Amino acid sequence: MKSPYPKRRRAPSIVRNFWIYRRLVAAAFVLGIILWFVWVNSSPVTISFPFRLGTFNSTAGLLILLSALVGSVATLLLVAVFFAIRSTRGPRGDDDRDEHAPAHRPDDDELPPPNYAARAAAEAPREPL
Repeated sequence: MKSPYPKRRRAPSIVRNFWIYRRLVAAAFVLGIILWFVWVNSSPVTISFPFRLGTFNSTAGLLILLSALVGSVATLLLVAVFFAIRSTRGPRGDDDRDEHAPAHRPDDDELPPPNYAARAAAEAPREPL
């Protein structure tokens, strides 16, 4: 059975396409900024490693990006080691306290009397139907 209302496709919208592909557009934008950064900082740089391990010739833009990448990887590794050490130590806090026990036990004077629910229902005024 055919529907009385034919399906109409929505006209393509550039705003909707940007929203759908927003991650791709953001990645292209970041890549463009990085390429511009490398192009602008094109002065030659020579890096000499200590103890005569060697030299490295590059441009300033690539050197800055590589140092940022090395710093990010080092930070990621340090955070992973920190969380691994933390998980091997176990949970922090009192060892003698039960996990499922309530944090605060009310005193007897804070609790309502044992027959509170029955007494409250008996004393409540009833409305006529």
